[in-house]
Amino acid sequence: MQFKSDTISRNAAWQKTITLLMLGGMVFAGCQPKAPEHTSVNLQTPGIKYTSYKGTTGQRTPVTLPDSSRVILNSASELQVPENYGQGNRAVILDGDAFFSVTPATDTFTVTSDKLRATVLGTSFKMRSFASQHGATVYLLTGKIRVGKSYHSATDNQPEILERGQMILANNEIDLMEKETYHPEELETWLSDTLHITNANPMVLGRVLEEWFGVEIEMKGDASRAPVITDARFYHATLDEVLRNIGEQQHFKYKISDNKAVITF
Repeated sequence: MQFKSDTISRNAAWQKTITLLMLGGMVFAGCQPKAPEHTSVNLQTPGIKYTSYKGTTGQRTPVTLPDSSRVILNSASELQVPENYGQGNRAVILDGDAFFSVTPATDTFTVTSDKLRATVLGTSFKMRSFASQHGATVYLLTGKIRVGKSYHSATDNQPEILERGQMILANNEIDLMEKETYHPEELETWLSDTLHITNANPMVLGRVLEEWFGVEIEMKGDASRAPVITDARFYHATLDEVLRNIGEQQHFKYKISDNKAVITF
């Protein structure tokens, strides 16, 4: 989330700030992410054609793969599927945020991004890894999964095995990958597409929307007088629908472009 210098004060605890930076979801003015060294294009196998699926900004896009595995692409995410998928090879490339429900098979299923590689036989998990951001995450919901770095690390190339309730936090700028725990109910809520916002000032709202929709939020103007959103629920709502409703309550205007929303108070 990006804040202009004349807007909202940043008083979050240092530990929470580090976590958000690891997730790649917060960008401060003057600290834009470096251009990625590896993109989804050069992760492709030479000589193989790929079909590209792209998510629409501010909403989710369902994709069904040839083996009936299901993918939910979040906002402005891209999934690349090779023409030989399912022919002894179930490997896809992700640049973005997506949930995978993998059909069990004898062949492993692999998702590769510029930072991480996840390998399973049949399970469900969520990966967030944008090439434009240094942070990445993997949340396991069911089954087991092996997650490792997709690039060569000078310090540690050992993969981790995750079970339900476990996740990976990674950051390729500082060459970090750690196994942590989370509450699976949070991912199940995300899957139900029921967004519940409680006790949210503009800063909290921005973080929630970034994580939920996989977008960057930039705030301009003076948000200090904006009322706190005490309780709001949205069912299968797009980013535009959420911002239109909240904007009437917190008195701001907004503009959505590409994978970014600019909120002006």
